[in-house]
Formats: sequence, C-alpha cells, structure tokens
Amino acid sequence: MTARNAAMMMAGSAAVASSTAAAIVIWLLLMRPIDVARAANGQDIIGLASLAAATLYDILLRLLELI
Repeated sequence: MTARNAAMMMAGSAAVASSTAAAIVIWLLLMRPIDVARAANGQDIIGLASLAAATLYDILLRLLELI
C-alpha cells in the first residue's frame, strides 16, 4: 500500500466518522431535544456522548431486525 492510498483511506474514514457523528447529533436534536439541551447547558460531554452511543446502538439493533 502506498502512502497516497493510506492517506486517502484515512481521509475517507475521517469523513465517514464525522458525517456519522453529525447525523447522530441531528437525530438527537430532533428526537430528544431536552436531553441534548441539558447536556449542552451543563457542558456535560459524557452525558451527550452516552446519549449518542445509546442512539447508535438503537439504530444498529433496528437495522439488524430488518436483516
């Protein structure tokens, strides 16, 4: 693997991760706005991260049910 291919793979992975994180935050803002506001108001990064992880887990479970 050349350095160019490795760099492109890392850039692609970062793009997918950031777009996934943005989509989860938007989903949380639409579905649980009060919880997100409380976490943001108290500057509770752990609370927001746990909400995002629980949402991602719920989405994965729903996708697996469809398969």
